Amino acid sequence: MSAEVAISLSGVTKRYAGAATVAVEPLDLDVERGHVVVLIGPSGCGKTTTLRMINRLIEPTAGTITIDGTDIRDRPVTELRRGIGYVIQQVGLFPHRTIAQNIATVPTLLGWDKRKVRDRVDELADLVGLDPELLRRYPSELSGGQQQRVGVARALAADPPVLLMDEPFGAVDPIVRARLQAELLALQARVHKTIVLVTHDIDEAIALGDRVAVLNVGGVLEQYAAPDDLLAAPVNDFVGQFLGHERSIKRLSLARVANLALDGGLVADVEAGIDAARAVLAKGHGAWLGLIEGGRFAGWVPVDEVEAAGSIAELEPEPAAAVVRADSTLREALEVILTSRSSTAVVVDEHGTFGGTVTLEAIREGLTR
Repeated sequence: MSAEVAISLSGVTKRYAGAATVAVEPLDLDVERGHVVVLIGPSGCGKTTTLRMINRLIEPTAGTITIDGTDIRDRPVTELRRGIGYVIQQVGLFPHRTIAQNIATVPTLLGWDKRKVRDRVDELADLVGLDPELLRRYPSELSGGQQQRVGVARALAADPPVLLMDEPFGAVDPIVRARLQAELLALQARVHKTIVLVTHDIDEAIALGDRVAVLNVGGVLEQYAAPDDLLAAPVNDFVGQFLGHERSIKRLSLARVANLALDGGLVADVEAGIDAARAVLAKGHGAWLGLIEGGRFAGWVPVDEVEAAGSIAELEPEPAAAVVRADSTLREALEVILTSRSSTAVVVDEHGTFGGTVTLEAIREGLTR
């Protein structure tokens, strides 16, 4: 087994007594350390069952599950679970305990001293974006989104290397859900946990997963791949139909403008003068010329005005209607171009420095790579 594999499932099977069918067929799956792996599939595909077998909330009928090379059956169940963070859709907070006490559950069970527990609670509240004032409140006094943050904080309290998440954002509205997804990605960039997450939402799977496991009914693994590979090349009709008919649109959310071979476009530096600007126009075709001043994009000027001007100082550039950043997704760039009714978006960094241009054709080509 590779040293990079944190969790390994080998021939893992689950059959319930009296059931006519197998809940999970023999399943082989490796989860790399520090990665987010998403289990997704239709109802009855065994994704939640598989998740719960990792922390032995459900015992496998056959097969082996290892964490960092150790068979989970070789460790006491209590010890195993204290080393695995667990977040569920219903959050499962203790209603009679304050938020601080909820977060401190596992460290307290592990016998940490009070000051260490208190410092860890404060650290986690900051990490997941909880107002310190909320720590004295009870779960019923918090919104659904706040409760989910508490659930994540509690799961991370003892700094477990593995985090299991079962439909963690399924009970909140779409706006809060999108915000929590973004916060989880930002959090993962800081803590680098090995995360196995269950969802029924393909957009969530694509947004959060480093790799996505598509399961069929009975726990049959149909495809296990990075989100972009999954969308670009479904292995069979089942996966293709499950992903839906907007796979190319979904792929736009995965690629960044920085991934494109950016075009310099028809642009000229004002310091170079009017003759240099006309020379740029002579080499290309377009109705507008972009002007760069001090490394920043100053705006667009109609070509006929450039041809008629006696000097570049006479030109009055119009601000760019479509502007994106290098870290913008292709979907965001497409939206900006379409809503601005411009054929070209200007790429700038956080300081406004010009980095090139993006066109609809460049976005299309980006998806073919």
